[in-house]
Amino acid sequence: MTAMKAVEATQKKKSKLNNTVILFIILIVMFSVFSYIGRPFFFSKLNLIPMLNNLSFIGIIAAVLTMVMVSGEIDFSVGGNIGLTACLTALLLERGLPGWQVVIIALCAGLAMGAFNGILVTVIGVNSIMATIGTMFIWRGIGYTLSNGESMLAMNPVIDFIGRGFIFKVIPFPIVLLVFFFTITYVIMNQSKWGRRIYAIGANPLASYLSGINVKRVKFINFLFCGFTASLGGLILTSLSAVGMPQHGQGLELVIVSSIILGGTALGGGRGQILGTLAGVLILSILYNFLTIMNIYYFYIQIVQGSVLILVVSTYEIRQAMVRRRT
Repeated sequence: MTAMKAVEATQKKKSKLNNTVILFIILIVMFSVFSYIGRPFFFSKLNLIPMLNNLSFIGIIAAVLTMVMVSGEIDFSVGGNIGLTACLTALLLERGLPGWQVVIIALCAGLAMGAFNGILVTVIGVNSIMATIGTMFIWRGIGYTLSNGESMLAMNPVIDFIGRGFIFKVIPFPIVLLVFFFTITYVIMNQSKWGRRIYAIGANPLASYLSGINVKRVKFINFLFCGFTASLGGLILTSLSAVGMPQHGQGLELVIVSSIILGGTALGGGRGQILGTLAGVLILSILYNFLTIMNIYYFYIQIVQGSVLILVVSTYEIRQAMVRRRT
């Protein structure tokens, strides 16, 4: 039996690797085709750096949200978190607080929002879909309250550097953050006991509990850091736009979740790869960027966004059905 399990584990690992490789091949083909069709602007510095900065905060959130989803939960409140963080940041800057203090307060607010979600799900027992949809509206409503529904200037050297700064005058700082968070989450998910616990909980929470894993603690900490990264994403978006407004992040939760599912993470938990999520983020970001520079109207892009989400979920369900038939 041990040998059989080892063979099955190897096959699953190869399958995940093959799926990730396929995604990166699709990414390379897309990038090549879009570079040719959209020449010379698509492949220019004027387009690539803003595109990378824009996808950075989506990728940072997606990396940690992948851990939440692999554990069998989900967080739809990240978009509302971004909006509230943007408004809070702009309001605190307007009140004259130093930029570094504003950053600390905003990130602590993100931890608080993540903790609230974690309490709802792990302590009270509310379904994570319903809990985080509810908090999504709450966070955005607080954002509207803080800003009176208006845009507020958010210009400060510290805030500006988070979204528009460069390391060694060459590497955009948001890309450094993106690489950092994907590296950390990759190590956690593939090289640590915590990652193995996340996979175990997503595959079978009851068996994980009976084996001694503190299921609630693992899920709570995942939600905690998901709130943190959502607020960091809000800071980056605020920096890029130089304004804080409650509309920031609206609809991004679907883009982020679509990227994660496209990367191979199972809706029911127990399966997912950080590299797959990275590929999913890059594919969707490049697609939306290409549609934008080709002057496709925003509402058509929304149609594409919804269609991609349905296509990805449908493909996942079909693949799962095929696996069940084989077994």
